Amino acid sequence: MLTILCRDAKVRRVRVHDLRHTCTSLLLAQGGDARTIMETLGHSTITMTLDTYAPVMQPMLRAAADRMDDALGSDDTDEDDGDQNPAAESRA
Repeated sequence: MLTILCRDAKVRRVRVHDLRHTCTSLLLAQGGDARTIMETLGHSTITMTLDTYAPVMQPMLRAAADRMDDALGSDDTDEDDGDQNPAAESRA
């Protein structure tokens, strides 16, 4: 049936499984809860969901880390100092 719908709409043929991945990726990108997505997909464990969709989640994890840096007032220039010890510099 999906093949017929794709043909009639003159779009590339997709499989139901492809739609499942697309739906999951969109839910994750919109901040969907991994546990809810796991249950929706029928995965037996959260690990299966997280392992399967880890590449999709990487940009979201980076964005979360960036938000945490912002909240804590983290300064990226600290990383450029290498192994220098600011306390040692203040004693100099």
